[in-house]
Parts: sequence; structure tokens; C-alpha cells
Amino acid sequence: MEFKISVIMPAYKLKNTIRESVVKVEEVLKSIADNYEIIVVDDGSNDGTYECVLDLAKKSDYIKVVRNLVNKGKGFSFMKGFLVSKGDIIVLLDADLEIPPYQVAVLLKALSKSDVVITNKRLPNSKVRAPLLRKVLSLSFNLLVRILTGLRFSDTQTGCKAFRREFLREALKKITVKRFAFDVELLLLATTNGYKVIEVPSYFTIVCNSRIRLKEILRMFLDLLLIGIRHRLLRYYKLK
Repeated sequence: MEFKISVIMPAYKLKNTIRESVVKVEEVLKSIADNYEIIVVDDGSNDGTYECVLDLAKKSDYIKVVRNLVNKGKGFSFMKGFLVSKGDIIVLLDADLEIPPYQVAVLLKALSKSDVVITNKRLPNSKVRAPLLRKVLSLSFNLLVRILTGLRFSDTQTGCKAFRREFLREALKKITVKRFAFDVELLLLATTNGYKVIEVPSYFTIVCNSRIRLKEILRMFLDLLLIGIRHRLLRYYKLK
């Protein structure tokens, strides 16, 4: 591939797994691209996550690490990673690797025909293992997304997405939510501004855990509500 790929991995308290995760991602990128970089954004971890990646970065020209001094959320971390990235193609990949990094190759192929590609774990060919609670919460959140924003994607939150740089350059100027519902607002900006979004299944098994706290659920709902209100108001005033 002639273009450069930047894989941005927001990470929070992953000291025990982050080293292995970054190595796995680099192995995949080596097999599909000559020009790439991996940017890990430590989101205010206090367990040594940053130091683990810093050690890897010192030994590789392809790995970068930046950090938030306090926890800011996935959206903020992704935006921070984008600011130091050099790629023509930007990939968001959750650092816990619930989604196997081989999925990146699937995204890149689909991106040749679109501006944004998202992994949808509910498409027929997707392979997913998840506890019942996680499935119920995911379905409930997606129902709220549809009601409050009008988005028709059946899965907005799976942590493996790819974007053309020019789209992100414009979209990130307008982002207001920087935590759990960040993905929703990004997709809403894409669809309302005429960018093409493609959904692809995960051909590699996604293994979801059930670690979702009540505080996170409430924050996601509030963020989603604010996104819905803001974008409906913007559409209303455009029509006047």
C-alpha cells in the first residue's frame, strides 16, 4: 500500500496486556503495509501502562506513545492521537483487542470505496462471543441511538473503525462529546455531511467482556441525549 496507515489505540489501565497488544498489531501491519505507525494514547492510567509502551517506542520507529495526565475518555484520546498522526488512513482500534487486529485489513479494503468504515458485530457474518448482560446493554444503547439521533446503523460502538484523514480533519473540529458516545457523534457528522460510511462484519471472533459500570452507562445516556438535542437543533436552524 502506498498510503500511510496510522493505528490509534486509546488505552486505560492495561499494563498487563498492552505490550502484547501492540506487538500483535505491529505484526498485522507489517504483513499488509510498508508505511504505518502505531500511536498508543494512555488515558491517565496509574498502573504503568504508559511506561510499558514507552519502552516499546524506544525500540521501534513505528510506535509512538502520548498520554493524558488524567482520564479524558476514548474520544479525547483518539483526537489527541490524531493530532500527532501522519497517516492518510486513520484506524481506531481499542487497545484491549476485544476485536482481533486482523480486522484492520478488512477495514482497509472497504475504505477504497468509502470515507468511513465501521465494524458491525451484528452483521450476519460477524463472529462474536459476549455475555448476555453485554448483549442486552448493547442492544438497548443502539435502540436509544436510533431514537435520539436517527442513525440507522445497528452497531456504532465496536472499537475498530477506519477513516480517511480528510474526513477526520473536518469532523473533529465539530465534535462536542469526547467520552463513551464519541463514536455516535462522529458517525452522525459523517452521514449528515454527505460522507460515505460502509459497515463490514468481523470475520475474526470478537470476545466481549461484561465490565461496564453503572456510572459509565449513565454517562453514555447523557452524552447521547446531548448529541441528539444538539444535532436536531442544528438541522432545525438550517431548515429555517
